[in-house]
Amino acid sequence: MGITIGVYGLDHPHAGGHFADLDTVAGIDAVLVWDADEAAARKRAESLSRGAYYPDGWENMLRDENIPAVCIFTNNRDAGHLTREAMEAGKWVYADKPGATNVADMKEIVAVGERTGTYFCPCYARRTADETQKMQQLVAEGAIGELWSFQAVWVTSQAGLRGPENWLFHKEYAGGGIIYWLGCHWLDNLRLISGSRVAAVSAMTDTKSPEVDVEEVACVNLRLQNGAIGNMRAGYLLDPYTGYDDNDLMMAFEGSDGALTYTPHSGEVTLRLRSKAPGFEYAAEGASIEVDRRRPPGGYAPAMLEAFVQALEDGTEPAATQHDALYVLRVAEAIYQAAESGQEQTIAW
Repeated sequence: MGITIGVYGLDHPHAGGHFADLDTVAGIDAVLVWDADEAAARKRAESLSRGAYYPDGWENMLRDENIPAVCIFTNNRDAGHLTREAMEAGKWVYADKPGATNVADMKEIVAVGERTGTYFCPCYARRTADETQKMQQLVAEGAIGELWSFQAVWVTSQAGLRGPENWLFHKEYAGGGIIYWLGCHWLDNLRLISGSRVAAVSAMTDTKSPEVDVEEVACVNLRLQNGAIGNMRAGYLLDPYTGYDDNDLMMAFEGSDGALTYTPHSGEVTLRLRSKAPGFEYAAEGASIEVDRRRPPGGYAPAMLEAFVQALEDGTEPAATQHDALYVLRVAEAIYQAAESGQEQTIAW
């Protein structure tokens, strides 16, 4: 016997993938869809094997005791206050990252969670990827020794190709640009893999398209609490063509005893370790690390949603919580402050 999940919103770029997850992940019996656009909501619900249109509106969805959790698929500005409303009503919330437009809004979500015992799960889908967990394991086991430095890159297709009229590219609705949309994944992963929080940042950002009012490119220097320093570059920069990826991604970590790199391209994942640490003799000359390339059925982040449903049933923390969302937003705001001021920003935890 599975649960019933309510859904608010259809206008998130990842909505299609999230609905595919809702229609396939185990533990869900019914998906009730509501949106101000009734025709669109009905059409979406009818496209799902588990779907049904919920005609009674958002307020009644929150009062419905048969719905223990809701998914919110809309812009960051509205998602913030809708998440608070849902958690006040005792619902767990699953939504895309970053979950709000600023730190102040996420602090309110954290406060509601502490008061009600509910959770907001931001869909930081990279957390559940096998390569992320493998990197986290290797670094924790000492495969590269003391972490000294790191690098992260996430460059994707240009805003003009994605439709600059989308709310993603307007600060009122999004709160931020490429840092909020994609760089946030690496900020989250960096803490998981390194085991350390960001202590200070310096940054430069820029906007290239006249129709856009959020940053399209960002270059960030970061110092971790454990002393490691590194950088992150993110941007809407590519004009892809046939045979060329529309994303350039990588992460790399260097330490006293070795180096670990992650470079996915064309659907293939490459994780490579070089190490002189005891117990890792197999990687003395460099070795490829096997990762599970099989994807569970679904669309955008099926493993993340499955973990959320299981946590709800068990009464345990989901794979990511409002505290993780707050951490990323605090680092992101420090990046924006550093870029605007031209001065390094420290973060007190």
